[in-house]
Amino acid sequence: MSSARLSVVIPAYNAAATVRSAVSSALEQTRPVLEVIVVDDGSTDGTSAVVNAIDDPRVRLVSRTNGGPSAARNTGIAQARGEWVAFLDSDDLWMPRYAERAAAALTASANPGFAYTDAYVFDAGRGQVRRGTAMDAIDPPPPDRESFLIALLRRNFIFTSATVPATVLAAVGGYDETLTLSEEYDLWLRILVAGFDPLWMGGLLAIYRLHPGQASHQALGLMQGSQRVYHGLRAEDMPSAAVRQALLARRASSDREVAIVAGAAGWASRARRGRHVLGRIRKWAGLTHSWYAEPPAEIADAFGDLRSVDHA
Repeated sequence: MSSARLSVVIPAYNAAATVRSAVSSALEQTRPVLEVIVVDDGSTDGTSAVVNAIDDPRVRLVSRTNGGPSAARNTGIAQARGEWVAFLDSDDLWMPRYAERAAAALTASANPGFAYTDAYVFDAGRGQVRRGTAMDAIDPPPPDRESFLIALLRRNFIFTSATVPATVLAAVGGYDETLTLSEEYDLWLRILVAGFDPLWMGGLLAIYRLHPGQASHQALGLMQGSQRVYHGLRAEDMPSAAVRQALLARRASSDREVAIVAGAAGWASRARRGRHVLGRIRKWAGLTHSWYAEPPAEIADAFGDLRSVDHA
């Protein structure tokens, strides 16, 4: 096998508008990737035709009936030939040094579980890059696996675009196909519980495309997905008493959060609705986030005018 050791898996459902730029960002890395596997998960918008038109022998299209993102990723994992498998969503982008930095982190570790990064946020509605990151990752991360796991149980700070050794994916069983939201969070936690180490690549090596209305529309679903993740982990499998306690505490707080958002917690739910209305007013007034007048230099150097990428 060549020096390229990294397989890229891109699950795609009705992604004709954005998948070309996602694939291109993976192909144009400073360290070449072995292959880019696009899994068309039953699209009806011509996604397969867009991928087939990409003239690069490293691109492979796999088509399947719609089964959701976890099933699509598992299909890609089964097809991957690389020593490492990296995940990229069909509407996100990699910065040019992503593969280089992932390879450096993985080869330097004796017990690699996954290499992860944070991401810039590109608001497709505004056509601007936000001052602030997708996951607000902890930098530097907690110094050992146990403290890292406790921190991760409190909140997910790992962006979707992580790279995992194929042997680790085989050991933990890949993605849970019963989960349609928070499936990545579940995988990261299970990898750590299985005894593998997290590897922080540092910096912002990806771009997350935020679509209009996306965050508010998925709020309850994401909370319920995380709730399922916490209840799916077995307390007896946790590596220490401190981690078990952190899991049980997070289960209880997650149950409470879901009840509040679902409107089943009386005054607490009413108070949240009031805060939500205030948040919408602040967002309308432009007070919630600040934006770069022009994309940061490294984005401009890599992508030129980001606003023109596909149909952003």
